[in-house]
Amino acid sequence: MTTHPPGAWRVEIRENGRCGSIAYLEGADTISCYWEFCGGDTVASISIGDTSDWDTRHPWAAGRRQQILERIAAEVVRRKAPTCSALIDEQPGWITIQQRRLEGSSKV
Repeated sequence: MTTHPPGAWRVEIRENGRCGSIAYLEGADTISCYWEFCGGDTVASISIGDTSDWDTRHPWAAGRRQQILERIAAEVVRRKAPTCSALIDEQPGWITIQQRRLEGSSKV
């Protein structure tokens, strides 16, 4: 079992066919998310859940929602989709992983 220093965080990505889960871990605390593959320019969508009960469900992460969504998005792009970018829609809690558009290219 690996231990992590206080304040250290990590992201675990699990695949199960066309979908899976993502766990954001910080110390002994965890936030679980659902993701699924998509089509077209959207490679995957990640659902974190809306803002309405964030502080209640994750009191240890109160006031840090945007930071945590950015960490999850950056890790998913870095590890699983390096040719993509992430769009974060914080209120409903969606991260969309999309193919980057090349300059001068057009969609056919």
